[in-house]
Formats: sequence, C-alpha cells, structure tokens
Amino acid sequence: MKGFTILIVEDDQVIGHLLQKIIQREGYDVVWKTNGKDIRSIIHQIDLVIMDIMLPGEDGYQLTTFIKSLGLPIPIIFLSARNDIESKLEGLTVGEDYMTKPFEPRELLLRMQKMLKQHYGPLTQIQHLLINTEQRKVFKYNVQEEIVLTAIERKIFFYLFDNRDRVLTKDHFIDYLWPLEERNQNIINVHIKKIRTKMDDPTGTILQNIYGEGYRLNTYIRQ
Repeated sequence: MKGFTILIVEDDQVIGHLLQKIIQREGYDVVWKTNGKDIRSIIHQIDLVIMDIMLPGEDGYQLTTFIKSLGLPIPIIFLSARNDIESKLEGLTVGEDYMTKPFEPRELLLRMQKMLKQHYGPLTQIQHLLINTEQRKVFKYNVQEEIVLTAIERKIFFYLFDNRDRVLTKDHFIDYLWPLEERNQNIINVHIKKIRTKMDDPTGTILQNIYGEGYRLNTYIRQ
C-alpha cells in the first residue's frame, strides 16, 4: 500500500537492487542503505525494515537492537543467508520475522503486508494523509508522523470522513457536536481551519469549503 516507507539494509548490490525493484513495484516508498551508519538520521521516517545480518560495521542484530532502544514501533524482518537455527532464533528474538536467502519475492511481500497491517491497522489513504479507521488516528506522509488532534477536531474530521464525498452543512455539524447548546456556526470554520493547518491542507483541497453549502472531505483529488 502506498504511504508506507520501507527501509532495506543490504550491502549486496544485486540483492539490494532486486529488493528495491519488487517493493517499489507494489507502491511502497523505498529507502536502500548498505550499512547501519547511514540509517540513524532517517529511521524516524521508516515504517518497516528489511534487514540483512552480515553487514560492514555493525551487524543486523546490533542495528535492530539500536532501533528498538529508540522505542520506535518499527517491525523488522531479517533477510539473511544464514539458515542455522541459532541465527534464526536470535533474529526472531530481537526482530519480528526471519527469512533466508534465496527468497521468494511473493512470500516476502505477503509477510510485509501482514506485518504492516498487524502493527498499524487498516489504513485509508487520501493524498498524503493516512487514516486508521479502527484507532481513529490520522497520519501525514507516513505512519510515524501522527497528527495530534484535539478531541473536538478528531470528532469533526471523522464525521467528515464517515460522510466522505458528501457535503455537510454547518447545521449538520452543530446537530452532531452540540445538539443541545446555542448554535454558533462560526466555531466550525475555526476548527476546520485548524485541522487544515495540521494536515498541510491550507487551500482546502482535501477538506473543501463548498461556498454557501458547507464542507466536504474529498477522496478523489483532481490533479
């Protein structure tokens, strides 16, 4: 699924190019590094790691331990030529999964898909936004960058999301949010503006103001 960024840590050029090609073909964003020295500045942007073990400098086990020490919920799949039981057990202890080389691309992709769903839940993508419908969370650009919404902003956004591609009037919002209170429609404009700012949608491409009618969350954006 688009919206996820996959890090490949692999020093073999042939295998690295192959992994990059098959993963990008599925619509993922891919970052490929040949050693651990280069991953420290980008790891907060990563959603899943495909990790070799035998690397120049720090090995895959050490790099995985470092990533876990940061407290980041990033799943790590080892992909290694080591097929002895000790290597597998260590990999499954410090990481989430272990595969051996040579590997079947379809198996790797399926394991990745299941791992991403297990860790991040079902996601809907709208432009640069990723929406977790079960946890009622919204991310931008990747699932490591959650948008912090207030309680009322979250209610407004998911009211729009649950009625996506449909125009909701200000009266709809008032009836949903404050059915027993005095009606102040201008407060909706204020909250929508704040949500747009947090979501990098300043012109209202996603949260669109339909003049004289209300607001609509667009799932289809004309380029």
